[in-house]
Amino acid sequence: MRASRMMTLLLHLQVRGHATGRELSELLEVSERTVQRDVDSLTASGIPIRSTRGPAGGYRLAGGYRTRLTGVGLDEAGALAFLGLAGPAEQLGLGEMLEGARIKVWASLTGEAREQAKQTAERFHLDPMRWYGTPEPVPMLTKLARAAWSDRRARITYVTKGRAGAREVEPLGLVLAAGDWYLVAMRDGERRTYRVSRVTEVELLEERVVRPEGFDLGETWAASRKELEKEATAIEVTLRADAEVLPRLRGMIPVHGHGRVPVTATEPVVLTVPFESESWARWALLGLGATVEVIAPESLREWVSGQFKAAAARY
Repeated sequence: MRASRMMTLLLHLQVRGHATGRELSELLEVSERTVQRDVDSLTASGIPIRSTRGPAGGYRLAGGYRTRLTGVGLDEAGALAFLGLAGPAEQLGLGEMLEGARIKVWASLTGEAREQAKQTAERFHLDPMRWYGTPEPVPMLTKLARAAWSDRRARITYVTKGRAGAREVEPLGLVLAAGDWYLVAMRDGERRTYRVSRVTEVELLEERVVRPEGFDLGETWAASRKELEKEATAIEVTLRADAEVLPRLRGMIPVHGHGRVPVTATEPVVLTVPFESESWARWALLGLGATVEVIAPESLREWVSGQFKAAAARY
């Protein structure tokens, strides 16, 4: 544990060039006194760490010293896919390994390459979470990740339609989509998708999972999405919509209808869009208020009109 901590300290100084005792204590989650003891040990072993006191003081590596201890371990290599996605890595239990790998990668870069990577990080950021919401609780995510990583079958308790039931599955992978985690697994020879927030218990079994030959998680997830998005439309609605509401309307309809909604309109437009159900169409359009007018079908137009008249009478 101490050796790993001291290596992290050394690599951090190599990447940053200078760090205060407080910064290092926060990074390593130890006291500043422990940082000083680690620095003394590294210095005694011949590593030229210089320390200075005062407001601008701290620690630095002298003489352009560079360590060769930048090899990424197997466990850290498994976390590299989450570079730039610290939040999801923490949920999967990979946060510490990812930080170790990140420090080693930065330490192994030349000065010019490190500056280029720094500029990229300053200009681009990935945020997989959706707006105006908090992530669903996923207490079983770490166990499912362990099952997927070790290729072991799992017995899960899954809640659907208000009922909990046990299932034995063969985990193939986990997907983070719009802030929600999904498990892709085989069950009874068929590919299934489970929402991780609905998994309440996980028991890892001894049986090994035989992954399908040529299986690609990204391609499998893309195919699953397309299958869902191509489901039959329950109702088509013709509207007159103000330009300002079009982006919001686009987010309310199935993906295969997005192309019907212009994104650069400056005036009201008449368009026909699909909805997944008549019930959803009613409440979604009602929530858009006077920014839309339902033209067809007539039954929906009458319902929305009746709701607004009843609301006006109440107020």
